[in-house]
Amino acid sequence: MAPVVLTSSLTSAPGVPAGKSQIATMKADAGLNLDADGSSTPYSSSSTAVSEDGGKSPDAKSIQKALVDASLPDASPSPTDSGYYSHLLASSLPTIHTKSGSTVFASGVEVLEAFAVKHSESVWVYDDAIQVGFGARLSELAGNKVHELQTREGAGLELAGYSTKSSGRFSVFASVKTLPHLLPSLERINGDVVIHLSTTTIDENLEFTDGLYSAGVLKDLLSVPEGWEVVFSSSGTGLLETTAKLYGSEARKVIHVVSSTLDSREATSYTFPSPSDAPIPSTKSFDLAASQIYVVPVGKLARSIYQNLPAGSTLFEFKTLSPSSEEVYNALTSAEGAERKTVSVLGGSKADAEALKALTLSALYSASGSSKSVLPTVKSVVASTYTDVVTAKEASVPGKVISFFTSPLSPLPQLLSHLFLSSPSLETRLAQFGSSAARGVKSVLSLAPSGAANQNLAVDQASDVTWINDANVIKSTDVLSSAKDGSIVVLELPWSEEEVAVKLSRSEILTIKSKNLRVFLLDLSASPVLPIQEQVAFLLLYTGTQRLSAGVWKVLDAFHSHQLNRDDVEVAQAALTEVRPADWEVPELEEGKTEKVKSAWEWDALPGTAGIVDVLADEKPINSTWELAARHLFFREAFAVPDAKVVDAEESANIPGINGLRPSMADETFLVTVSENRRLTPATYDRNVFHLELDTAGTGLKYEIGEAIGIHGWNDTQEVLDFCSWYGVQPDDLVTFANPLKAGTNETRTIFQLLQQNVDLFGRPGKAFYAALSKTAKAKADAMALKFISAPEGAELFQKMAEKETVTFADVLFRYKTARPSIGELIGMIPEIKPRHYSIASSQKAVGDKVELLIVTVDWTDSHGSPRFGQCTRYLAALAPGAKVTVSIKPSVMKLPPDNKQPIIMAGLGTGAAPFRAFMQHRAWQRTQGIDVGPLIYYFGSRYRSQEYLYGEEIEAYIKSGIISHAGLAFSRDSDSKTYIQHKMSADKKMLSKLLQGEGSDAAYFYLCGPTWPVPDVFEALVGSLTDDGMERKRAEEYIEELKEDERYVLEVY
Repeated sequence: MAPVVLTSSLTSAPGVPAGKSQIATMKADAGLNLDADGSSTPYSSSSTAVSEDGGKSPDAKSIQKALVDASLPDASPSPTDSGYYSHLLASSLPTIHTKSGSTVFASGVEVLEAFAVKHSESVWVYDDAIQVGFGARLSELAGNKVHELQTREGAGLELAGYSTKSSGRFSVFASVKTLPHLLPSLERINGDVVIHLSTTTIDENLEFTDGLYSAGVLKDLLSVPEGWEVVFSSSGTGLLETTAKLYGSEARKVIHVVSSTLDSREATSYTFPSPSDAPIPSTKSFDLAASQIYVVPVGKLARSIYQNLPAGSTLFEFKTLSPSSEEVYNALTSAEGAERKTVSVLGGSKADAEALKALTLSALYSASGSSKSVLPTVKSVVASTYTDVVTAKEASVPGKVISFFTSPLSPLPQLLSHLFLSSPSLETRLAQFGSSAARGVKSVLSLAPSGAANQNLAVDQASDVTWINDANVIKSTDVLSSAKDGSIVVLELPWSEEEVAVKLSRSEILTIKSKNLRVFLLDLSASPVLPIQEQVAFLLLYTGTQRLSAGVWKVLDAFHSHQLNRDDVEVAQAALTEVRPADWEVPELEEGKTEKVKSAWEWDALPGTAGIVDVLADEKPINSTWELAARHLFFREAFAVPDAKVVDAEESANIPGINGLRPSMADETFLVTVSENRRLTPATYDRNVFHLELDTAGTGLKYEIGEAIGIHGWNDTQEVLDFCSWYGVQPDDLVTFANPLKAGTNETRTIFQLLQQNVDLFGRPGKAFYAALSKTAKAKADAMALKFISAPEGAELFQKMAEKETVTFADVLFRYKTARPSIGELIGMIPEIKPRHYSIASSQKAVGDKVELLIVTVDWTDSHGSPRFGQCTRYLAALAPGAKVTVSIKPSVMKLPPDNKQPIIMAGLGTGAAPFRAFMQHRAWQRTQGIDVGPLIYYFGSRYRSQEYLYGEEIEAYIKSGIISHAGLAFSRDSDSKTYIQHKMSADKKMLSKLLQGEGSDAAYFYLCGPTWPVPDVFEALVGSLTDDGMERKRAEEYIEELKEDERYVLEVY
């Protein structure tokens, strides 16, 4: 590997050893003096973590005792042990045992959580706070005194009840979303209570944002009952200073508004606080001479405005909502003869700004200041972001910034931050932003001189190093947008040097060339010591050396409790190579084609491993015996299905034992009987559309008009037996696995039962299956082929197999025969058969204990000429009268209008006519009951009237009887003109316009059911009916959207 220098410009030619890291030399007094020869480190001789002055470095035990209470158990696991890295990182986190004055590595919010639990009799946390990562660690810290609550109406009543029974201090973690539900109960809450209120919320794009200036929040805070204080905190250090004062000896009722979105989430080094009786300042002034003043509470908006203030302007912050009148007066007024100041009071809405303005004026006019002072001009200004009031300045974070794009499980960014946090000469900060869209975490690490002014680390922070170690992330995300010109890119991906230019997109290659980026490959294999090897590689880049120097080696060795292995260092040294983008050719775009634009990073998830659960060994499916099945019968409390019915011998005579088995899901299911299976299309026609009738008598099944039924279908018996035969398993062998509906219990079934009823063996596999299967292949060729299909570079082959060959799980197993997982492993890799939902084509009021369905058999021929079948329609088509079927009911958007007199416009294509048959039946039944009903307009489309006029005789009868007042029937293949339902609708423009614009009982509802393709044409026909009636097109489109909002324009398409 050529020597590498972390540099913001290509000042060192590749292959020429660098005398000193460019990061190290970025500023003479920066303290970043990690020399290439290892003669110095980022740690001073007085560092509590490591010493380079020749003395013996403290061992892990002494470091731990310096950080946390000695009562914690000592443990020094090996890097190869499970949980080693999480243990290493957790050893520096604050806990309820942490001593005051100890140094901890954490975010301000994490310190707040530990401090609040330590100094509270009980702690309460609302679910919406946990969702935004506020109070998420509380249960880990002290589960016995932490209580979780739901955000809903009356959310504060439980707190009020608790406060009457408790005399000790209690803490609450909530968010601005909780506040409106808490306000009505605040007067009832007594005692010593601190409510920590996170300002983090989720915006309309489902991304995290700061919500203090969301409409209504400030007004709510200003309306808290008498006796309550409102206090604001911003930065991590400021947060802890305020928190310490809130937990002093004085009892109080306070809402502590925590600016938790950015800086208080950044992990850095803190001193664990102790309770303080010092007063909390009520305001903060900056420049008393400025003529333009912006008035805001402490928080993210205030900080952003301050960092972008124009000349002659300043900021005045409220730290509480009980400000000192004298402080307000002194800050906002001018001396006699001086220019009158202009004060802009900011709020997220007009009401918020006016409420805060009223507080400002109240404080201003109640002060006892000199009558000769010039009072300001005070105005309210609506602002939710700083750019609403000031112009953004070009800003940069001091020091160097490294952006890591990793999987949620990667500990690398946190390990590096902890490594550098022990240095007193550095100010190290780490911000992490999860993304469900990218299925990964973006971590922004800042290394700056100690004491340097800093700004919040943003999601799109400009970076000196961009490190990518997860292929999923680079596949969908623009990872280079934040890379500075001349910066470094590290690709820790399974790519050879020759493949890089092929794997990267055209836009990425152009970006690398235009920004003059240096690109490095890091070729490391997955292993327990991978994070250590990654740390070594980073330090090689940091020091600009080919080999890890003795001094740096000592630092890293001490960090890992003297368990740094020479082999791991050498592997990392050999794995890091630089490639030459100058030699790459930019691919030409094919004429008429555009390149897919990758997305910016979406911060819509918490970082870390939340939701990732390891499968415990005793929960994995295992092959079993008939003896265990017998134990299931004798010891029902351990194995029984909850609320299982016991079927007696007489009842079971007509039900094969296999029919009694339920799907492994929590849906309420019913066992119904097929009473009719009748083909509607001619036997010679190429589409089998059939009418299925299910008898529900005695089952308790109820359904509403428009609802759907879920069919829990089975795989084909012969295909399952054939699979068992060539896979080499006995159908009657047993498998035991964890009961998915009752934790702590197991189930046992035969292999045949599982493969027929539960495992979606003939469904379409996703990439995760190919990836998992590759690990079981004995032949290298099979393993590599499966791995390739699961990787981003195999997308084209994956798409071909999925869409053209339409391969199933069974097909893949047959094709790659050396990949032969056990049945126990296989059922963990293949998902369960999901119920297929079909619109119910009947009204229960009209037909009684029956469900009627309209179904078309799904079949096709794949690219190899082999016949293929839809799993569920094949199952249903083969059912004979008397067969038992497991079903469930699913609600639908296809609901009748609230007023029986309101007109209904129905548009159905093919089997999309099913719910409309139910509508017709129901309106016909209502007429028989003497109920006045509105008109039904029915549009139906299919190919041939003679072949696919579904329920044609019924439709004609409804037309003659007046149940259907108008019908538009479109049979596209009956003439050369290809008439579709939108054409029939266009011919009825005047009628449709009148119905759509009706009011009250004349306000029509429009429904479309069927495939998606006609939706634009149908929309156009409806818009056309309105424009022909004099409405402007833009207004007509808006009107249809309004109908959609009012649920009068309803689509159920597939």
